[in-house]
Amino acid sequence: MSQHALQSLLAPKSMVVLTGDDANDPLMLALLNSLSTAQKSCPVYLAGVQPAKTVLFPLVASLTELTTSPDIAVLVGTHSTQSMEDIIADCGAAGIGSLLMLSWTGDSQESLVEALRKNNVRLLGPNSFGICRPKQGVFAWLGLTQPLAGRLALMSQSGTVASALVDWATWQGIGFSQVVSMGTPVDVMPSQVLDYLSNDFDSQAILMYLQKIGRPTRFLSSLRATGRSKPVAVVTEHSIGADERVLDAALSRTGAVRGRRLNDLIAAASVMTNARRVKDGSLLIIGNGAGPGELAAQRATELGIDLLTPTGELHNKLESTMAGRGGIGPVTTVWASCATDLFIDLAADALSSSDCGAVLLTLSPTALIDIDSLYDLIIKLHRTQKKLVMVCLLGGGNMTNMRTRINEAGIPTFRTPETAIEGFQFLVQFQRNQLLAKQSPDSHAFRFKIDVSEATNKLNLLYKQGDKAPTADALRDIFELFHIRLITRRQSSNQLSAPIHLRVFQDVVFGPAIGLSLEGAQQHKQAEAVALPPLNTILAKDLIQRAFPGEESFELESLLRNLSTMVCELPEIENLELSDVRLHDSGSVYADVTANLRLCKNWRRYEHLAIHPYPRQWVSERVLKSDEIATVRPVLPRDSGILADFVRSMSHETRYFRFISNIEELTPRMLASMSHIDYDREMALLAVIQRDGQDVLIGTARYIDNFDDQSCEFAVVLGDEFQGLGLASYLMRRLMQVAADKGIRVMKGIVLAENKRMIEFCRHLGFTIQRDPDDFGQMVASIKLTPSMLEKCRGAS
Repeated sequence: MSQHALQSLLAPKSMVVLTGDDANDPLMLALLNSLSTAQKSCPVYLAGVQPAKTVLFPLVASLTELTTSPDIAVLVGTHSTQSMEDIIADCGAAGIGSLLMLSWTGDSQESLVEALRKNNVRLLGPNSFGICRPKQGVFAWLGLTQPLAGRLALMSQSGTVASALVDWATWQGIGFSQVVSMGTPVDVMPSQVLDYLSNDFDSQAILMYLQKIGRPTRFLSSLRATGRSKPVAVVTEHSIGADERVLDAALSRTGAVRGRRLNDLIAAASVMTNARRVKDGSLLIIGNGAGPGELAAQRATELGIDLLTPTGELHNKLESTMAGRGGIGPVTTVWASCATDLFIDLAADALSSSDCGAVLLTLSPTALIDIDSLYDLIIKLHRTQKKLVMVCLLGGGNMTNMRTRINEAGIPTFRTPETAIEGFQFLVQFQRNQLLAKQSPDSHAFRFKIDVSEATNKLNLLYKQGDKAPTADALRDIFELFHIRLITRRQSSNQLSAPIHLRVFQDVVFGPAIGLSLEGAQQHKQAEAVALPPLNTILAKDLIQRAFPGEESFELESLLRNLSTMVCELPEIENLELSDVRLHDSGSVYADVTANLRLCKNWRRYEHLAIHPYPRQWVSERVLKSDEIATVRPVLPRDSGILADFVRSMSHETRYFRFISNIEELTPRMLASMSHIDYDREMALLAVIQRDGQDVLIGTARYIDNFDDQSCEFAVVLGDEFQGLGLASYLMRRLMQVAADKGIRVMKGIVLAENKRMIEFCRHLGFTIQRDPDDFGQMVASIKLTPSMLEKCRGAS
C-alpha cells in the first residue's frame, strides 16, 4: 500500500535472470552481455543453466535455492522442460511478484492471466524488449545502447523503436528516467504503466510509441491523469485503427500531443524536460546565413506557426544593433563573418519586446564562432530573461559536444532547423491541449432536468416499428427535449456567413464523434473539424475555430453543446446528419436531418463514450446536525483554491493523520492532482457549505483505483470544526456507491495505528482492520462492496 503496485516491476532493486536450459540461447546471452557491461548495476542473480559465456553473477539451479527474493524475474532463456504456469508458480513460491518476459509463448492470454492471478505475479510481456531504470542501475533490456540517466520516460510497444530512440538520445546527451518496452501486453497494460509514470517523481516528461491502446476509456483516463502533471508526446502506428481526426481530438482532450513521425518524438524529447512556457508573441529566427533560417521558416509555414516580422521600435532597435551586418525580418540573418556576441545581442533585443514570445538561434559552424564564448553567452541570455530560447547547432564534431552541453543546461537544443520548429510546435500544441484537458464538461441533462427516459423510449419505439433511419419529423420532439428547436422552413436571416454541416458518426476505436464543416465540404476530411463529446463552451469554441477560423457564434456554441448532450445521453442514435444547417435570430434551427438508430439494451450510462461527462448524478445535499445544508459533489478543477484553504485550516494532527506526513499545505502539483481528476479511474466527493456568499469546503472523501480492475484505495477527512455532524459516514457511503458503480469490488485504506478514532469509524462502517505487513505503524482497512452492503449504504443515505 505504501508503494505503487508496479514499483517492483518497473523500478526493481534486484533481479534474477531465468537462464533456462540452453547455455547458448542468443537472447539470454545478449541480455547477460548488456547486464555485464553496465557501469552501474543493481544486484543480479541467475537461475537455471550455466551460460556458455562467462559472467560474474551468482548462479543457482532453480529459484528455490535463492537465499533472497529479488524484486523481479526476467524470463529470457529456452525453457523446454517447464510450462509457463510452472514458471509463474515458481516465482510466486519464491516471493517474486514481478515477471519480465523477453521471450515468446504460445500460451493463451486467458491461461496466463489465470496463473498470474493465482500466484499473485504481475507480467510485462511476452515479447518485451525489456526495461531500464538507469538511476538504479537496471538495464534488463536488449537495446544496443544503455540509456543515460535523465528525466525523460519512454514507453514503447515496439522494442526496435525504443532501441533507436535511446541510441539517438544518448548521442544527443538526453537521458532517461525509465524505459519500458511493452511487447505484447497480456497482464500489465499501457494504461497501467502510464499510471506508474504519472506518479514517478524522476520522470518529468513522457514519450510514447503505441501500436494498440486497449480499452479506450481507460487509456484516455490514464493519459489524462498523466498529462495534467507532465508533458506527454505520443506517436501511434497507423492511427491505431481510428480516424486520424478523431485520434487527434481524443489525445488533445488528455493534454498530450500527438506526433505523426518518429522524428516528432525526437523533436519533443529536446523540449519536454527543458523548455519554458511559450509566452504571448511570435517566434523570431536568428541565424548566421540565410539557408538554415529559411529552412526553419519554410517548416514554420507548413505547420502554421506565426513568425515575427519586426516593425516599429523593435525593428529600429534591431537595426541599430545589427549596424549593417545583416538583414532584419522573420528570419533575421547575420553575416557569417560576424562574431558570436552579435547573435546574442539581437536575441536579447527581440526578447525585450512584447511582440516576441521566443527566439530560435540557428548557427552553422564557422571559423568566426567562438565555441566556448557561445556557450557562456547563451547560458547568460537564458538566465537573464524568462522567455523561451531555442538553439539549433548544425554540424558534427565540436557542435555535437556543444549541443549536449547546452541541452544539459536546460535549453532546448536541436541538430536541424526543421526539428527545432517541430519542437516549438510541440510546445504550442501542448499548451493548447492542456487548456482542453482541464475541461470537465457536463452532459447538461441533469442541470436542465431533461427526461432522458422519454427520449430513449421514443427512439426504441421507432426502432421496433421498423423506422431505423428516421428523419426530422420523427425526431423533432426529441430535439425539442434537448433544447434544439427544428423548423421546417428556411428563414431569411442566418447567424452564420454560410450554411454548415453537422454530423455525429461512430469511430471504430473511440465511439461517437462530432464533425463540423461548411455545407458541401464534409466529403473533404481536411475541411471538417472533429471533436469528442461531451462539449462545453470552451470546447465548442475550439471546434468552431478549427472549422471556421475567426468565426464567433453564440448560437452555434449552444447548438453544439445541446447536440453533445444528445450524443451523451442517447447511445441509440448511432449516426446523425444535419445538412444545410441555418441558425436563426430566434434560436431556431433549419436543417435536413437523417439518422440511424440501434438498440442499446442494458448499456450502462455513458458506456458508449470514450470520455465521460462530469458525473452530476452523484451531486446530493445533506442536512447536518447543525442544521446547515452541505452540497456533496464531485470535485472540479476550479476547486483547487478551496482545497488549499481546507488543508491549511486543519490542525496539525488532522493533517498528519490524513497525509501520513508533516505537511503544512498542499504544493501546486498536489493541488492539481487532487482537483483535476479523471472520473473514470478516481473520485473525490467534496462537502461544501455556503458562508458569507462563499463556498467553504468542510470535508472530502476520495478513492483512486489500483489498476487491478477490482480494488481501490480510499481516504476521508473532515475539517476539525465539522467532525461529529454525521457527515463522514454519509461521504463514505456515497463514495462506496460510486466505486461499486465503476465495477470496483474491494475498497482499502491506510490508517495510522495511533489514529484510534479513524479505526473505530471504519469498523462502524463494516471495514475489516488488519496490521499492514509492510509497516507495523499502519493499519489496513478493507471492505468488500457486496450487493447487501451497498443496499445498506443506500438505505443509510
